[in-house]
Amino acid sequence: MSAVLDRLADWKRRCLYSLVQIRIGFVALGLRDYRSFFRILTGSAPGFTDPTNLTKWTRIFLYAHVAFVVIRLCLQALERGGGSIELWPAATVIWMALQILVVYGTFVLVPVWTHRANHNARQLGACDMTFTPAWAAGWYFVPPGLLWKPFQVMKEVWQASTNPTDWRGRRGSPLLGWWWALWLTTTWGELLVYGVATLALEPNEAQNVDNAIGLAVRLLQFPLTLLLLSIITKVHRMQMGHHDAPRHPAVAETSAPAEGFADLRA
Repeated sequence: MSAVLDRLADWKRRCLYSLVQIRIGFVALGLRDYRSFFRILTGSAPGFTDPTNLTKWTRIFLYAHVAFVVIRLCLQALERGGGSIELWPAATVIWMALQILVVYGTFVLVPVWTHRANHNARQLGACDMTFTPAWAAGWYFVPPGLLWKPFQVMKEVWQASTNPTDWRGRRGSPLLGWWWALWLTTTWGELLVYGVATLALEPNEAQNVDNAIGLAVRLLQFPLTLLLLSIITKVHRMQMGHHDAPRHPAVAETSAPAEGFADLRA
């Protein structure tokens, strides 16, 4: 039980550290509230905001995450086979720095992309959406809502992107359910199984279970990330399709032209 509590405490320290760093960033930039922060990151302004560059960078970081997962799996397989790879100290530092960059970059970009997608869905004509753009991003960080709210946010964005003027009558995609199920499994399933193993097994056996769970989580992170990539790409295409199509004049006046979308379709 103490091992589980230690892990929870470590997770709490990391969350608090991230919040402190964001607060320091607010002070350094002279920002007074989170709205200014998201306005700078997303470029959100009245009217449709071209999401092409933001979508591109979000996808780049997610693909980088997939690459790191594959590399870690290969290294783990090599270690189990009795081999090892010795890296120069400088290479080790660079490797760790890149991993931190990808993890925290993804940690920021996915909520920011969700903020932009929610904002643009409203500009395309989606009315009476449950989640505001700020909370569409904020629910990724606020417990206990982070266990289910981001799924609801993404489902609403998907529905509003499918048909902005009649989004309530639209169904979500099975991709959303699989994505969130894998996220819950990889994020909280590991902690739950490890806690049960710690209580029921001897320390050595519990450690073996922990190693097996770690391997399973890395394997599941691969389809998890690919599903999120697919969701982001499809939502982007639907929104840009509505934006580029002939629209009601009132909507057209508030929409900005989209550029560079052909790169994402390739």
